[in-house]
Amino acid sequence: MKKKKTLLISGGLLTLIIIISTILIVNQNVSHKEIVMQNDSKHINNSFLTLMLEQSDGTYQESTTNTWPSGSYAFNSELSRCENGGELRWDRENGIVELLSNKSDACYVYFDLYNVVTITNVQATKTTNSVTLTVTVDAGENPVSTYYFSMDGGNSYQESSTNTYTFSNLDYGTSYTFQVYAVDSQGYESNEEVIEVTTDNYVNPVINSVTSTSVSNNSITVSVSATAGTNAIQTYYYSINNGSYTSSSSNSYTFNGLSAGQSYSIRVYVKDTNGIDSNVYTINAETDNQPLTLAEACSNGDNLANCITSFYNASGSDITKIYYHNSDLANGAGDNSYRYAGASDEVNNYVCFGSTASTCPSNNLYRIIGVFGNQVKLIMADYPTTSQTGTGGAYYNTYSGAGEVTSSYKGDQSLSSVGVYYWNLSGTNTWSSSSLTTTNLNSTFLNSISSIWRNKIVDATWYVNGYSSNAVTPATWHNAESIGTTWIGKIGLMYVSDYGFAASPSAWLTVMYLYNSALNTNWLYMGLLEWTVSRSTRSNDMAFFVNSNGVIGGYGVSNSYTVLAIRPCFYLNSNVTYVSGSGTQSDPIRIN
Repeated sequence: MKKKKTLLISGGLLTLIIIISTILIVNQNVSHKEIVMQNDSKHINNSFLTLMLEQSDGTYQESTTNTWPSGSYAFNSELSRCENGGELRWDRENGIVELLSNKSDACYVYFDLYNVVTITNVQATKTTNSVTLTVTVDAGENPVSTYYFSMDGGNSYQESSTNTYTFSNLDYGTSYTFQVYAVDSQGYESNEEVIEVTTDNYVNPVINSVTSTSVSNNSITVSVSATAGTNAIQTYYYSINNGSYTSSSSNSYTFNGLSAGQSYSIRVYVKDTNGIDSNVYTINAETDNQPLTLAEACSNGDNLANCITSFYNASGSDITKIYYHNSDLANGAGDNSYRYAGASDEVNNYVCFGSTASTCPSNNLYRIIGVFGNQVKLIMADYPTTSQTGTGGAYYNTYSGAGEVTSSYKGDQSLSSVGVYYWNLSGTNTWSSSSLTTTNLNSTFLNSISSIWRNKIVDATWYVNGYSSNAVTPATWHNAESIGTTWIGKIGLMYVSDYGFAASPSAWLTVMYLYNSALNTNWLYMGLLEWTVSRSTRSNDMAFFVNSNGVIGGYGVSNSYTVLAIRPCFYLNSNVTYVSGSGTQSDPIRIN
């Protein structure tokens, strides 16, 4: 077959428009372009146009009719011509042949026999930002070599060797018009098909509901029900009381460190994998108004000192009965300690020390005075028996054997097994040389504790300078006890200031010799006469004690009528950790 060219002609002084009913187009970007005409019935004006048709033997014969040839024909651009130089062009978009000439002209149009490929269908699949076109063809004389796809009105085409092409990065919910044609291996163009497609609208993710699934005194847990839109949900965002959002990959989130009995506004939204936001969903939830327990605030393995301070910071003084003695606390110690204060049945500061029994033995129950730096200070919850503190050293007799007053006693021990002791048999109030210190506390009592527990007790610096009077407040006593003479050891007794600050804060302006007015709000008061570690600076043979009526008094350290009960006191190693327990007497704190 001869080489052929398709001529595309537009405009002019004289225009001949030949309307073709069925036209298949070859690639207009190659040098050989044909017009293929099938089963045409349009009339031709033979006054200026001679139609030449190829025969089966390859010769051309003039058509004797004024209609387009039937069957499959291809326009031969090399043989087709006009006598006065007119130019013929094919307009694929309008399906016409145009004659461009500036004067009257006679033209000869040659058509070759040829069966070109035909596009029978163009199918579109779409998303929010893409359209994929798939072309179906009827085979022609030669196979398709290239498909052409346009979305800009034919100004530019995308080539593909396959019958599928995807237009990407389109706009959501927008209508696009696409044009498609094919070119066979000989350069013949198929018909051009036009299809209009509207991309999908983008569907945002939606939060359907937010519910509070768990509420405690200091925490609220919410669960989110959300529906993905066009893309999957990737990130959840949570905010409380209009605060900044916290991101999470989970549809559940817990807000911690809240206040008890308070209402909170919680907002939630999500982003999908395309970064598109959902609606913002808001709920109100309220924390419980019941006192928080240490077991709710702490976890197994938490540092005990940190656990207690965090418990306070999460819940406040009213719930924890812990008071932070910084410079802002009125009438406090001002030493940045955390101390328990209040009535005994309100203060949950019990610790089981020295036993792992499921029910803590009474002799292993201690109470937390407070947190000082990174160390927790304990005192025995009740008075020790003579089997723990011994009958040597500064021992005098049992409490009942010494005839001491017992009617105010609040503990559970048999007072015939609780010993009374001199503060210092030598007659001076030097703590370090007292046999009570060296023998009964730091030998007999310390050795009654197994080594694994004994190693949890730290050698601490004790201030044993004391003060001159009991007619001052706990803060004055603390200031005096924080300077001067020191002693380093494991087991001591409580300070006068420990006793003073264990009462409710309303008592802290009361002078210590009038502290009987505060005994019902002081968890350290146990009802027996007992020594403190604090000595008198006015007389070198006197030390201070807690009277059975709750006041602070001073006694001679070696008088036979001033033999008193004792409660060992010590600081835990800073690496001691919390295991379990809420701090009540029946559920004391367990440590590692």
